[in-house]
Amino acid sequence: MKIIFLILALLPVYVAVKILAYFYRVRPNLRLPSPDQSDEVLGAGPVLKYIAAGDSIGVGIGASSKQNTCPYKIAQFFTKTNKVEYKNISVGGFTTRDVIDKQISQIISYQPNIVVICVGGNDAKNLVSARKVLQNYQTIIAKLEQGTKAKIYLSNLPNFNGARTLPFLFIKLIELRSKSLNPQLLALETERTKIVNVHDFGWSSAPYNNRKITYAADHFHPNDLGYQNWTNSFLSRF
Repeated sequence: MKIIFLILALLPVYVAVKILAYFYRVRPNLRLPSPDQSDEVLGAGPVLKYIAAGDSIGVGIGASSKQNTCPYKIAQFFTKTNKVEYKNISVGGFTTRDVIDKQISQIISYQPNIVVICVGGNDAKNLVSARKVLQNYQTIIAKLEQGTKAKIYLSNLPNFNGARTLPFLFIKLIELRSKSLNPQLLALETERTKIVNVHDFGWSSAPYNNRKITYAADHFHPNDLGYQNWTNSFLSRF
C-alpha cells in the first residue's frame, strides 16, 4: 500500500520532468537558420575595428537576415562616421564561461576598437550559480581591459518573459534570479566597459511591450522586432 502511495506521490513529479525535458531539450532543438556571420567592411572614413561575440543572440538566430541582427545593426550605426571592419565570432549556446575559454583570445588577437558581447542567456537558462556568473563577468571585463584598448559593451542577463518554449514556472524562477543578479552585474561597469541593461530596456514601451510579437518561430529567440530593441539598448550606451 505504501508503494502505491509513493508511486502516486511521485507521478506528478515524473510528468513534470517529462514535460520540462520536452520543452527544455527537444523543442529548442528545432533550430532556426543562422544568419551569415562572414567578415565585412562597411562605410567610409577612419577605420573602426569592431567585433561581436557571445551566444546565439550575437549570431542573430531568429532574425530574417544578417542585416536585421543586433551586431550588424550596431555596425551600420558606426558607418555614419567610420569605415567599419566587422567581425562576428558569436556561437549559439555559449555561456560566459565559453566567452572566457574560447572567445577572449580571439578578441584580443583582433585588437578591436569596439567589442559588443551578447551573453548571459544560457547562464540564466542553465541555472549557473550567481557567484559563478558574477565571477565570469568580472573575468571577461578584466581580461579584455588588460588585453585590448577597446571600448567594451556587455549585456546583462536578458529578459525571458514571453519565451513560450520554456515552462511558465521555470521562466519565473529565471526571472527571480535575474532580478537579484542583474543589479550586481550593472555595478561592474567601468570607464571603458558598459554593462547594457538589455533585460529592462524598452520592453515596457510599444511596440515591444507586446512580447508575443517580439519572438521568432521557436518562441525563444528574438525576431527582427525583438532584435531592434536589443540594438536600441546598446545604441543608448554609445
